[in-house]
Amino acid sequence: MAIPPKDTRSIAILAHVDAGKTTVSERLLYFSETIPGLGEVDEGLATMDYLEEERKRGITIEAGIASYQWKGTRVTFVDTPGHVDFGVEVDFALQAVEGVILVLSGVSGIESQSLEAWEKVKANRNQALLFINKLDLTGADYRKVMEQIEVMFRVKPVALTLPVYLPALDGVIDVLNQLALYRSVENPRKLIKGEVPALLAEPYAKARQDLIDVASQFDDGIAAAWLAGEEIPSDKLVAGLKLAMQKGGHIPVYMGSALKNVGIRQLMNGINLLLPPPNAPAPSAGASDAPASSGAPLATADSRSSESPRFPQGAIGFIIKIRHYQDIGKIFLAKIFDPDGLKALQGTRCFRVFAESLEEIKDLSQIRPGDVIALQSPRHYRMGQILFGDGGPDGQADAGAPSILTKKYRPLLQSRIELVNADDYAYVDKTLKTLAETEPSIAIAPDPGTGGWLISTVGELQLDVFCRRLKKDHKCDIKIGAPNVRYLEKLKAAQKGLANAAIGMGAEIRITADLAPIPEEANSLTYGIPVSPAYREVIESVFSSFCSEGVCGVGSLSGLGCRITGLSGSSDSVPLPLLAKCFTDCLKLHLSCAQLEVLEPIMRLEIIIPDEFCGLVLADLAARGGIIRKLDSDGYNSIILLEIPLANTFGYTTLLRSLSRGLGVYVLTFEKFGVRRTS
Repeated sequence: MAIPPKDTRSIAILAHVDAGKTTVSERLLYFSETIPGLGEVDEGLATMDYLEEERKRGITIEAGIASYQWKGTRVTFVDTPGHVDFGVEVDFALQAVEGVILVLSGVSGIESQSLEAWEKVKANRNQALLFINKLDLTGADYRKVMEQIEVMFRVKPVALTLPVYLPALDGVIDVLNQLALYRSVENPRKLIKGEVPALLAEPYAKARQDLIDVASQFDDGIAAAWLAGEEIPSDKLVAGLKLAMQKGGHIPVYMGSALKNVGIRQLMNGINLLLPPPNAPAPSAGASDAPASSGAPLATADSRSSESPRFPQGAIGFIIKIRHYQDIGKIFLAKIFDPDGLKALQGTRCFRVFAESLEEIKDLSQIRPGDVIALQSPRHYRMGQILFGDGGPDGQADAGAPSILTKKYRPLLQSRIELVNADDYAYVDKTLKTLAETEPSIAIAPDPGTGGWLISTVGELQLDVFCRRLKKDHKCDIKIGAPNVRYLEKLKAAQKGLANAAIGMGAEIRITADLAPIPEEANSLTYGIPVSPAYREVIESVFSSFCSEGVCGVGSLSGLGCRITGLSGSSDSVPLPLLAKCFTDCLKLHLSCAQLEVLEPIMRLEIIIPDEFCGLVLADLAARGGIIRKLDSDGYNSIILLEIPLANTFGYTTLLRSLSRGLGVYVLTFEKFGVRRTS
């Protein structure tokens, strides 16, 4: 029997590295009986960590997708990476889902990527639940985490479960249904019901009262029933809590230990009860193919129906990931809004996705709005692209809107890739291009100086993982240089009338050009005279290579405008190599380091730190060249907002932890390129 859209959920699971996110995902599949047994992350056997690098490192690198059914509701979830280097995967996932589970460590509390994930959830206006995990470990303290949620997330937490220790973590109190639930050691899928322990009567009563207070703000009948001493139905409390979530001031919190199988089934109930069904594009006058993230508020399914839909009218789906399978080639993972519209995508095959496995869908009627499936298509799609059928925007089947999310993840570290065997060039070049399509935050460019490539990545871990996959999975025999900060070189002032002549190969040629700095980061080549297509191809190739290599040896040229103003030769057919040499020498002759300034990545750093450590942190930031833009305090925690060169942030995670005794968190994002400071 088909599951109606109202009984489906699309969610993303987010967390800081090592908060237990993938273990939570494993339990969702296990308790729903989607998988027969449990695979643990530490043993490299977790279902959702299917890449070799994930199993080796015990972290999620690539967003994994799976589905399960629980109490009549079908849930599709995306297990996202927790490391900042792979944050673009999180952004694409959040664009495609309505609900979020944010996993927090009961020991470490809110960490840097927890805070970053929460900011993304707010920006995308996803409905969210929190799960405080690892409450079985020494040092775990859910009360501390609840306080952090209120201070750092600036939202009121509403506890729907509380841990029960006998003396080790053995179960939870279900605040909504007013009972205790204990795990069975003999049968992990079995729950043992019991009364709320007398020792926990006080925290339970407070949590119950908090839930009633929040729900009664949106239903006068709840307050009246409570004052009259009447029993309040659970569905009334759920309805009131959902309204509180939609207003944005409250968030439900579940607790437990995924590893010990405690609290997960209550979280699964919460997903069904509190998170919205898929939000299909609604009819709207004048809908366009503008990017979903172009600045308009993003609506969730039942919280902001009066606002603009998340995606424009007529959208069939949204590409959230590109994968490459050795046996079938390129696959596009897509959130589907209109299953019937898939018929308009001629030549497209559809597959169910479960972790790394694909199963072809022969009957398209099995696909429901909100499903995340895989597409094999003759068309070329981009991550973040909205899919339309024939007759959609621009009248093209693949005329979707490219997402601007990747602009947030600038590849700011650069390394060189060199060949061990020159005969492998074609294979390595093709493999690099294939893998780069699956990683939109990685940039690959030819390196004229070595005959290899320049690879730019968000961070060192992303670079390491990418290169290991090149070597191990694709058998590329390569050498990788050490990563350096990616600087840019920019022309200070316009240079007019650059000229050069070349003689050789029985011919002579003369070229003149004007150079000028332009505000855009990309370079621009234009023509003030007629130039044949063959000559243009040579000139553009020389210009691109020259800009990539740079002049001063510290980075590529950026924001350079070049206009060809003259081109003359001794005959109508000047040899192309002579033209290439003439233009190359012209650029090298007239551009020197003295005419350029070096730009470095400037980062926006936001730190939340207990007031008592603020002085130590500020002193260190000053030594690192940080420029404070804002300093505030709520009486407990200081909030520091500053700009700082990327080169001065290496190792900051460890240092901040040391300065703040593990209590400080930060979010680091790219702000701009600025003139490199001299020390």
